[in-house]
Amino acid sequence: MSRPAAFAAAILALCFTWPAGCSAAGKEISASEFIENFSSLLDLAPEPPMVTEAEVIELEEGDVQTYIFVRGAAAHPPPPVNLGGDGRLAISRPDTGERIVSAYRNGDGTYNQAELDKIQRLMRCRQTGKETAISIKLLEILDIVEDRLGKGGLTLLSGYRSPKFNKKVPGAARWSTHMLGWAADIRVPGRSPAEIADFAAKINEGGVGYYPDAAFVHLDSSRPRHWEVRKKSRPAPAKTPAPRK
Repeated sequence: MSRPAAFAAAILALCFTWPAGCSAAGKEISASEFIENFSSLLDLAPEPPMVTEAEVIELEEGDVQTYIFVRGAAAHPPPPVNLGGDGRLAISRPDTGERIVSAYRNGDGTYNQAELDKIQRLMRCRQTGKETAISIKLLEILDIVEDRLGKGGLTLLSGYRSPKFNKKVPGAARWSTHMLGWAADIRVPGRSPAEIADFAAKINEGGVGYYPDAAFVHLDSSRPRHWEVRKKSRPAPAKTPAPRK
């Protein structure tokens, strides 16, 4: 819903839900009363659609932006970069019901390996249970997103994914950033995916994929790039011509 439409809907809702005794005929409401009640209505953000990791993967499978090409040796994780986050991450994982709060960065700027291991465990592959080292730069990106947009933490839809296959091309191996532990598909409760993607794009420190139909954002620590993917509409079944009379 566009901002003007949301505003109009909230105004209508406010008119019909105003407390008894505050009708236009009985009492003129003050500006402060209006703002207080209006703000509470806007806080009621609609729930995002239910989506499974399989559906998330299906959307990303054919998207070359979620892949990188590794020539020669294995890919080296991008170096950490402190983006101004507080060094703490709160992440929930709906498919397992897990939630962690991790102070992964110490006060002196070093990283706490025990806390990194805790995050690595949470972001394990759903299909195999295997783990891999998670890019610290990715954690820094998630950290600043959480600090600015998600005071209630982040919701993880997909983290590390074990490689099912390794497609070979001349001189290179094609790897999804998820298969390297460099990517996370997330939601921020109370925030739209458009807000998350817009903010992450301004950071310009990694990949930002916007998936509006499934209401999630892909973030990775590879080269900066931005893209949007919508579900492909399936063609309508062909109509069988009516038999001639």
